[in-house]
Formats: sequence, C-alpha cells, structure tokens
Amino acid sequence: MTGGPDETPDQRGSDHAADPGSVPPRPIRAYPDLGVRLASAIVLIAIALIDFWQGGVWVTALVTLGTGLMIWELRRMLTPRLSLKDPAMWCAITAGGASIVVTGFHSLWVGLVLLPAGVIPVLLVRRGHTFWMAAGIVYISVAMALLVEMRRHPEFGFPLVLWLVSVVIAADAGAYFAGRLIGGPKLWPKVSPNKTWAGAIGGLVLAVAVGAGFYFAGQVTLPWLVALSAVLAIASQAGDLLESWIKRRFGVKDSSSIIPGHGGLLDRFDGLIGALWAYALLTLAGVAGG
Repeated sequence: MTGGPDETPDQRGSDHAADPGSVPPRPIRAYPDLGVRLASAIVLIAIALIDFWQGGVWVTALVTLGTGLMIWELRRMLTPRLSLKDPAMWCAITAGGASIVVTGFHSLWVGLVLLPAGVIPVLLVRRGHTFWMAAGIVYISVAMALLVEMRRHPEFGFPLVLWLVSVVIAADAGAYFAGRLIGGPKLWPKVSPNKTWAGAIGGLVLAVAVGAGFYFAGQVTLPWLVALSAVLAIASQAGDLLESWIKRRFGVKDSSSIIPGHGGLLDRFDGLIGALWAYALLTLAGVAGG
C-alpha cells in the first residue's frame, strides 16, 4: 500500500522498503534540462570565442545576424499574428543590422544614427504594440553595436569582451545552479517564478570571482574591475528579469525556439544586453572605459 497524501517522504520511503512488490518512486531530477542546455551553451560559446578571436568582419557579420534575429523575436513576442511580410518589421531589422555594420566598419556613433530609419516606420505604421517595438529596437541594437565597438580596439578589444561575457555567463550559471540546489524565497515570483534570492546571490558571487580572476591575470586594465563585475552581474540579472516581465505581460514562454534548451536568442542574451547597457552608462559617467 502506498502512503497517503499527508505522509512525509520518509514515511512513504519506509513503506516501499517494507513492501518488496511496490515500485519505488522515481527520483526528482534537480537539473532535468541540464544536458541540452549545456550542449547548446558549449556550441554557442565555441562559435563566439572563435568569431571574436578573429575580430573584424567576422564579429560584425555574426552580431548583425544576431541583431536581426532578436528584432524578429521581439516582433514575434509582441504580435505573434503579425505577418512576416510586415514592411515596418523589415525596416527595423534592416536598420538594426545596418547600425551594426556601420559600427564595425566606421564607429559606434555613426552606426547609431541609422536607428531612426527603423524606429520611425514602426511608429508611423502603428501596428503591433508600437512603443514596445520601437523601444526594443533601440534597446537591442545599441547594446549589440556597443559589443562590436568594444571588440574593435586592436589590443584590448578581445580581453575586454571576454571579461564582460564571462561575467554574464558566470552570473547566469551561478544563478542556475544555486537556485536549483538551494532554492528558498523567490526573487520576484510575479515576474519569474523560478528565480530565487539564493540564485541571485550565487550568480553575483560567481561573477565577482570571475572578475577577480581577470583582475589578477592583468589582461583587463579597467579601474575597479571587481566592483564593475559585480555591477554588471546585477545588470545582467536585471536584463533577464526585464525580458521575463515582457514575456509574462504578453503571454509568451520563449522568444523563439532557435536554441535547444534555451529558447531564443533574446532568452539567451537578455542578460548580456542588460550588462552592455550598464557598461555603456558607466562609461559615459567616466567610471568604466578601456
């Protein structure tokens, strides 16, 4: 006889031990999607490492492709029934991609001048949550253009990008494992029911450890590098929460299904976008900057 609903797990386990004919309960897997997530992450990291190591046109091409896909995912999240032939969407994708290309071959500020060419048609057409789409184009494209601009530095570009991306990955991985292993109070259950305070702290601790590693290696010479790593880790988690909030508001589970185990590019790079915006603001304030 199996245990009743009010019995503790220990009581139920003793019943199974006493009854050799009963079927023991299946163990709960703490990381049911870990294999797929890990495999996808390894592939993504390998592609990014090779591409950003090469620099130049390779980085521009990869980031341009990613920017276009993320703008499409944003459109898909906001208005799933909007036609793929929608001209405003293609203006947005073209302008976002062009801003990355011009940044890669000229400069960040010249590249950003092109963004109104994508934002204005979206505002004029007034279909598909106009404000959200226009703001999203700027939010995604500016961050991705900054990533390309960071890599353009011939000497410090690759270590700088490697540090920032490593901090974001550490924040995400630390949050994932600490949250699953420790659990506890939820961080913001109305927005993201699976995120916990333990996960947020675990992500912050691991990101700071990664920042300290870069500091002692001496490859990145930014002032307050470890403290900057902590700030970027928090911004990364804020970017993750922002996308979770938008998805919940519009009733979407994933931005797309491009990446097995992760969803879409926006699901994977929401934290990176948040960290890039924080880095941009800190640079403008004179706190960061290579």
